[in-house]
Amino acid sequence: MSDYKSLESLFNLVHVLKRQLHDQIEQLDLGMAPMHVRVMKIIDKKKPCTAIDIASFLDRDKAQVTRLVSTLIENGLITKAPNPNDKRSHYLSITDTGMDIIKTISKVDAETRQMMMEDLSPEEITEFQRIADKMAKNLRSRRT
Repeated sequence: MSDYKSLESLFNLVHVLKRQLHDQIEQLDLGMAPMHVRVMKIIDKKKPCTAIDIASFLDRDKAQVTRLVSTLIENGLITKAPNPNDKRSHYLSITDTGMDIIKTISKVDAETRQMMMEDLSPEEITEFQRIADKMAKNLRSRRT
């Protein structure tokens, strides 16, 4: 397979996956952008979590993340509490209302994964994960 074809296949997969998830989130009528959903997922997975953790994970500047976090706090989906180890930062956590959304989104994610993995063997999935992780590592190592 040519390098061009491999890159196009990856672009196509990423585009179709993002479109699928975006469409499903819109159908839920949550009134939030997909980036807000990503932030909530990060906060749910990484405990404790700060805005710097989110900025680092998303490779976004702190100002962008601060705006996203502020909106989620205003909507009652996350809260912040002082970080005892660093007076300049806060720990973020998901509220009960936010957890209801996380649970709903987790179901959507599971359905999407199921559709995407249809007709793939466990070996193919393992090999894909290995190759995708290696490609991501290669790209990250070039950035530093």
